[in-house]
Amino acid sequence: MIRISSSSRSMASRTSITSRKQRIQNRNLVSLSSLDLWNRRNENTLNKSSDALLKSCSIRSHSSFISSSRQSFLFHEKSKQRIQQLPLRNTTLTTRNFTSSSILHSSQEIAEIHRLTHIRNVGVFAHVDAGKTTVTERMLALAGIVHRAGSVDTGNTVTDYLPQERERGITIQSAAISFNWHWHNSSLFKEEKSSDFNDEVVMHLIDTPGHVDFSVEVNRSVAVLDGAVLVVDAVAGVQAQTETVWRAMTRPSFNNHDTGLEKKRGDAHGHEPLPCIAFVNKMDKEGCNFGYALSTLKYKLQGANPVALQVPLFQVGQSKLDQESSLPKNIVAVPASDLKMNTLSHGTFVGVIDLIEMRAIVWPDVNASTVNDVEECIPSIYNLLSDEYQDSQVKDVAIQARQDLVASLADVDEAMEEYFLMEEDPTNNEIRTSLRTATLNRKILPVMTGAALRGKGVEPLLDAMADLLPSPLNRDAPALMNHDENYIQAKKAKKKNYSKDLIPFGHPLHPSLLALAFKVVHMKNRGGSGDGRVVFARVYSGKISSRDSVKVISPLLPGEKPEKARIERVGGMLELAGGRFDNLPEATCYSGDVCALVGLKDVTTGDTILLASNEKGKKKKSSKKTSANDSKYEASTGDECLAGVGAPKPVLTVRVEAENAEQESKLMDALRLMMAEDPSLMVEETGSATLLSGLGELHIEVVVDRLQREHGLAVWIGKPSVAYRETVQSEIDTGGLVEYDRTVGSTRMQAQVHIRLEPMETEASSDVSILTDPDVKLGSKVKEYLGFDEDDDELELSQRCEVAKALIAGCKGALKRGPLGSFELANIRCYVEEIDSEGGLTGLKAMPGTIRAAVSSIVATTLQNNKDSCSLLEPTMSVEVSAPSEMVGTVLSDLTARRGNVGEVIMGDDDALHSKALIHGQVPLKEILGYANNLRSITGGEGSFSAEYKGHSPCDSI
Repeated sequence: MIRISSSSRSMASRTSITSRKQRIQNRNLVSLSSLDLWNRRNENTLNKSSDALLKSCSIRSHSSFISSSRQSFLFHEKSKQRIQQLPLRNTTLTTRNFTSSSILHSSQEIAEIHRLTHIRNVGVFAHVDAGKTTVTERMLALAGIVHRAGSVDTGNTVTDYLPQERERGITIQSAAISFNWHWHNSSLFKEEKSSDFNDEVVMHLIDTPGHVDFSVEVNRSVAVLDGAVLVVDAVAGVQAQTETVWRAMTRPSFNNHDTGLEKKRGDAHGHEPLPCIAFVNKMDKEGCNFGYALSTLKYKLQGANPVALQVPLFQVGQSKLDQESSLPKNIVAVPASDLKMNTLSHGTFVGVIDLIEMRAIVWPDVNASTVNDVEECIPSIYNLLSDEYQDSQVKDVAIQARQDLVASLADVDEAMEEYFLMEEDPTNNEIRTSLRTATLNRKILPVMTGAALRGKGVEPLLDAMADLLPSPLNRDAPALMNHDENYIQAKKAKKKNYSKDLIPFGHPLHPSLLALAFKVVHMKNRGGSGDGRVVFARVYSGKISSRDSVKVISPLLPGEKPEKARIERVGGMLELAGGRFDNLPEATCYSGDVCALVGLKDVTTGDTILLASNEKGKKKKSSKKTSANDSKYEASTGDECLAGVGAPKPVLTVRVEAENAEQESKLMDALRLMMAEDPSLMVEETGSATLLSGLGELHIEVVVDRLQREHGLAVWIGKPSVAYRETVQSEIDTGGLVEYDRTVGSTRMQAQVHIRLEPMETEASSDVSILTDPDVKLGSKVKEYLGFDEDDDELELSQRCEVAKALIAGCKGALKRGPLGSFELANIRCYVEEIDSEGGLTGLKAMPGTIRAAVSSIVATTLQNNKDSCSLLEPTMSVEVSAPSEMVGTVLSDLTARRGNVGEVIMGDDDALHSKALIHGQVPLKEILGYANNLRSITGGEGSFSAEYKGHSPCDSI
């Protein structure tokens, strides 16, 4: 996991390294003036006193962790002698997309670039109980939003404000809050140069749930964020939900229905994965291991390249830490390479080594009553390059760890590769710039550490969020699709030119409004609409103000006719402050920001918000003259919309009934409001009952609790049932045209259809597969019969031809009920190879219901006649069980009896008191309903578990 220096590399690579060095040296003999300037700059750097450095590194309460005006220094004396060989390097980072290109900007646009550069839209993600809400609360206290950091245990946190959250001690719904943080290194990363070194970055922070039952909150938060902080438990490392949120952050699209339009429009409109910083929390906990947590990030998170920016410091002994002038000698550093913690048998976490600045940061010992007061937790800073630490173990570990950091950067950055191969030491600013570039390109995962509950390590994390995570300018414009059903014909007649020289619609510098409604909540006496609806929106481009008229467009689903755009009026805006929503009179939200809108009556999650305008007046204006400024921007048709927000499919269903008939209508009204808030919640009314489906037991439990608290409804809940699915195991073919001939009344319905069914290749882990909705494809003969080209896709055909739409709808309708248990089919592809009718195409066009009924009947009959080729699928959960080491055998036996597959068992430390083991495995959801009570029973109350939906796996019977 830890990379080695060039002197430790194998002999096989030394020849290439030597030749590479020679090429670098030849290239460096270019400009004497540049070399002289480089020499003078580094001579001045080396002559700076360490006292000045320490003075500039003081920490101010409620404000910031000072890292600006810091000196760049080299930590090997021999580097001074080799400076002659190094070229002058440019450390300015160019922001992406049109901020420094050939497009010229006005003074107003330059000010807008400055504003956008100082915005960070960041989400905090983690497995449940990893401490992300505690990290968030500490950030708010350091930024001065609250006087004292709230506590999950006492239930006084800002972001967990729902009664259900405070009672259970978990985050149930995402909460947004904004605050300012001093950006000390802004002069290094800004495009424009200024003398203002007191810049502040605006943090729009979203605290997300860590429980799998509320993963829809993660999905919609990822859709509107620019960066992420991944909190990891220092003892457990990467856990089940950690992998889930990582997949959500790194997948290329946030919508469940890939329209393919993103690829056609080019990469400039694609939705990018999120750059991320990992924070290893709970270093004060017994059994913490920074190296182990780092290794789990590397081996469990696909595509992650963790790079440690810090080394944890531990104090051996019980002496109290005061504001001392020198680093106490009983403090030792534990490198990430020490996976078994051999360096330290016991000790207390007290601080970290900053590998960029080569300094030790040590927080004071404070008791539980004052730890939430940031005034009492100001750390001490120690310059490790001072002569007094010449033979210090902490300094030796820091030097090696910094070399490992440079080696890791050398793999992804050519400038760092030159330093590494030449065995030179880059300046601090060059390392910081390289880290930012690599983080934005997702080539590395910077890793920091701390103990947020003890007030340690959060200040450097805030600095890293400002330095390393992207601003809206560093992100591509979001993926767009066109809402107009006639768009496809227009596109074929005339291809739109998306020039790279134009600022695309949706880019933060574009003047036209584009916003995404990513969350809807209902608050009594808050929203301007009758039900108190409040809409949280991310503004990608343009601006939105109170009393603006907006056009609301719902995302177009495949095969569905687009809904008509609605015109609504923004009644006002609310302040983003966790659970406190204060009115903001005359408010305006600009591009790159997140806002809470009231007064929008029909907006739901995933809707696109555009500014409503008078098209006639717009045409009159444009007909007069097109300004040079307007020519820089890509034109908007006014019908573009975002792809929306995907929601996971429910896996658990219960029957819900009101106490009496009078409350039935109130129950349905309340459930409709909740479905508008939570897209993962589904309600189905049958003739005899109301079925409520969700993502798990806790999800259903919270919904029922909200019905009682917020709506005053006492409901009865039936026994839960899991969501089974059916699929085909092998190809099924009708072998040719099959005739359908029925007479309904006086109307004859006749058609012939040839279909073929086959299993779909899906992302699978062993026998567990991710569910995918059935896909219907029309064969070349069918397209020719309908008079279309073979290249036309099914989405286009369904919008242009009623017969094609009827074919697709008939197939999907038949696949809603399988032959084994009347469950929906999944992971199946249905090919309509050929169709025919006695009345020809004209007859089918006159009555498209004929072909719909024919294909539906033939698909259902074909499946019924081939039951042996079908199989049942049941939801399977990935579980992590924590139990005392001496009870592992009992827990394993119980899991095996529940049809579970045990993956790995991590035994606790035998020398530690109350050591616990971790058991990972996969168990069918049906078998772990109510498992928490059983686990507590067999472990004497000491066992706990968490579970996340892994996928569906084959089962023999229900």
